Amino acid sequence: MPNQYRRRNSLRYPGYDYAQPGAVFVTIETAARQRLFGTVVEGRMLHSPAGTMAISRWQTIQDRFPAVETDTFVVMPDHVHGIVFLGTDADEAALRTTVGDVVRWFKTSVYAAYGTRVREEGWPPYDGQLWHRDYYDRIVRNGAELAAIRAYIEGNPGRWWERHGDESQA
Repeated sequence: MPNQYRRRNSLRYPGYDYAQPGAVFVTIETAARQRLFGTVVEGRMLHSPAGTMAISRWQTIQDRFPAVETDTFVVMPDHVHGIVFLGTDADEAALRTTVGDVVRWFKTSVYAAYGTRVREEGWPPYDGQLWHRDYYDRIVRNGAELAAIRAYIEGNPGRWWERHGDESQA
């Protein structure tokens, strides 16, 4: 009988210890690229209440994971870009925190809060799933790369505007 389950290819870098100290650039997308977190107008991100909530959750990552520091990030209409620094605390238990732990907590936290607000405050429901199944990561290898990634994140609303224009009028 053939295996009915297709093996998924890992998006992780082979052999890299994702709990070791260092910086990682992550991208987390909504499922089917649903635009739930706001709109971009004239190159500026205007967050919906869901976008503001996602910002708040990102900013509490350091409270949840003492060995993790967050750096530059942006919440876009259908995705989040951010940089996390792992291993910033000498506590051995905290040093075992992985990028996956951080992303899993963030996605779960936003999912739970979003669902509550749909029920209690009438937020627009998402279609099917809130989050794309995986996330994307890039290990930051040096200071020049860190600077380039920060610039990329900060410039993301402007690039969105160039590609999509004023979708708030649609």
